[in-house]
Amino acid sequence: SATARLRRHTFALALFLGAALGLVRTVHTWDFYTAVLLVSAGIVAGQVLREGRWQERWWDTVAHLAIAAVVLTVVFAPYTGRFEVFESGLVRARETTYAPHYFGHFGLFVTILVAFLAVRYHEELRVRGGNPGRNPVLAMVAGPVELAALGVFLIGLVAFTWHTPGYSAAPIAAGDLSRHDNGLTTIALSCVLLVFLFNLLWIEYRSPARDIPRILGTALFAAAVGIAGGIDIVQAEYDIVRMNTAFKFLLQAWQIYALASAFAAWYIARVLWQADGWRIAIRPRRRPAALSFSVVLAVLLAGSAMYLWSGTRTRQEARFEGAPSGTLDGLAYLGSPFAQFGEDRGTETPADDRVLTLGDDLPLIEWLRNNVKGSPVIVEAVGPLYHWTGRISWNTGLPTVIGWDWHEVAYRTAYTSLVEARRADTARFYTDANPEFAASYLRKYNVSYVVVGTEEQTFGTAFGLAKFDQMPQLTAVFRNGGSVIYRVDRAGG
Repeated sequence: SATARLRRHTFALALFLGAALGLVRTVHTWDFYTAVLLVSAGIVAGQVLREGRWQERWWDTVAHLAIAAVVLTVVFAPYTGRFEVFESGLVRARETTYAPHYFGHFGLFVTILVAFLAVRYHEELRVRGGNPGRNPVLAMVAGPVELAALGVFLIGLVAFTWHTPGYSAAPIAAGDLSRHDNGLTTIALSCVLLVFLFNLLWIEYRSPARDIPRILGTALFAAAVGIAGGIDIVQAEYDIVRMNTAFKFLLQAWQIYALASAFAAWYIARVLWQADGWRIAIRPRRRPAALSFSVVLAVLLAGSAMYLWSGTRTRQEARFEGAPSGTLDGLAYLGSPFAQFGEDRGTETPADDRVLTLGDDLPLIEWLRNNVKGSPVIVEAVGPLYHWTGRISWNTGLPTVIGWDWHEVAYRTAYTSLVEARRADTARFYTDANPEFAASYLRKYNVSYVVVGTEEQTFGTAFGLAKFDQMPQLTAVFRNGGSVIYRVDRAGG
């Protein structure tokens, strides 16, 4: 029967979901836990909302979860068996989100969410003839007096949680991870929103005619609010205050908020307006609500879209003022005379610092992009973090012996000594005049090309760079002024 075939399809879907979870885990571990939550909730909700005997739905739920778990565990065992996580765990969040910052980030979505809640609760009360019955949340919005009381409660909640004992809006001092920040307003308001959202889900579950798209939209809002507010409660234990926890999970919350808001905006528009072909008109007795929602939404959309222009321009000017714009060429910035960087050589004498013109490395980058096939290892000089270190690897995609090393040190602490040794070896490679050490370095790190450009001339020494022309293992395959690329001939010694 058609029902039996559809049921078999759900088992195939469980296989797919297990594979999808495994792929998410291999690509981005921070997304994995949210993906597991969404997949598990989706499987359970799918069986709760379908028709049929509860025993069958119960065992189908168990079977689908088990299938997804087996695929995730068995198929991806070669990956998980070799995947290492250092210093994992959760702790109480060391700071919380300042409420204006939350609304600055999610204000557009929160406005749509509040409008969606207003529409849905108005609909439910109208269906019940204004009588909330035994539903206490419906009773909170059942009339003008109740709404006024809810408003007073929310004002008091914000005032009470804005600054709580032990919390402060002052910046956290470097290294001070012992106290929290910014009060509990974001957590408190998130809890209020979740109460209203979960109550709607309960009403939908109890309804004899369930609206599945509406249920999914409501559930997505609940997930977004929960994730965005959850980082004020817990965070990754070994984080920089909570920097990575915040930006990883807030990106997830933004995406889920956006999906839910797209549905909610359509739902609200359908309630406030009616369409007759291409003619759109406000529904009777809904003009104030429709105009108010339109004006607020237009202002927020304009404010949000402003960053696309002003934010991008400001970020660009903060780095390379006058650099080319309006192009999809990712290397265009190197051709700008304004693309310069003051490189600190690590000495106490400011006169030792050098101003590098980034475009001087463009010929090296272009030669490697045009002439090198595959992914051979290159070596380039290593400097301080947040500097021009690793620029050849960035712009060619070729692996380098060492570039940006901080993330490896921060999140793979057991290998810190190996990373530091690699950094020290690379620094010596460009400064030591000993060709024997250089030859052993090339063999140890399986180097195929040696780069000498702006960074190497800054952090290397004259003797260290001069030895390359005397080594039989190296052949200069490209020269441009003082910049050189050497190819390594392993048969040469």
